[in-house]
Amino acid sequence: MTPHNQRISDAPLLLGRYRPLRILARGGSSSVYRGRDEILGRDVAIKLFNAGSVADVRKQQEELRMLAGLSHHGVVAVIDAGIDDSTPSDPRPFIVMELVRGITVSQAIVDRQLTVREIGEIGFEIAEVLEYIHHRGVIHRDITPSNIMLVDYGTAHSRPRARLTDFGISIDTLSRKNESEELFGTIAYVSPEQALNETFGPASDIYSLGLVLIECFTREIAFPGTPVASAVARITRDPEVPLWIDSRFSPILISMTQREPDARPTSGELIEALRAALRAPGREVR
Repeated sequence: MTPHNQRISDAPLLLGRYRPLRILARGGSSSVYRGRDEILGRDVAIKLFNAGSVADVRKQQEELRMLAGLSHHGVVAVIDAGIDDSTPSDPRPFIVMELVRGITVSQAIVDRQLTVREIGEIGFEIAEVLEYIHHRGVIHRDITPSNIMLVDYGTAHSRPRARLTDFGISIDTLSRKNESEELFGTIAYVSPEQALNETFGPASDIYSLGLVLIECFTREIAFPGTPVASAVARITRDPEVPLWIDSRFSPILISMTQREPDARPTSGELIEALRAALRAPGREVR
């Protein structure tokens, strides 16, 4: 396996312009590279899918169509797409995306304790993304600290902004049914209905985001352990929201992580609740 950030030699020039340079991440069905657009002279991210069956290629094409239809400041943009046929016997689809510079929420949690305001702003900004994609019939279903990027634009008066990445296992609810879908997602963050492999909808993303925000406060995974133990735990109990968590945010976290999907707020309701918490009078949200 190629170590992360190791330079790649003799990489093919994709579509005559995009050159993979360094591996950034590997997943079960794809690898993401830092690349270079040789024509425009800019850095890009290249998601190269592993070779697979016709069904795999169809799923990759569905992801591309879904991503291409999304246009939101909190969603990483698709630039181009094609097939890497440098090895004719092993053609591989790829997507060229905007290269997002920043760190993941998972990295930020390891580095330091996030402030209450930072956590509230992460929740608010991702809730805005969820409202947008849910309105378009898309469920992300893999909301994790590793799939939220904090992008610092480097100016004196800007602050890091949260952006949602990796729509690789999303469902377009307008064109596909999810009743027969297998359980996907990072097991520590899936909703109870995902863990039970039951029908699920936008409320599943709300639950996962709730677990992420709890982890931002506690710096601990709410449901650790083996995949089976983690899945069973959320079916039998709610995640712990410590009493010391700011009282303006703890009721929101509790509502987001209700085991019954209908008891959770919609993305729109979550936006309003987080906005109110961030603007609440009294002790300053720091």
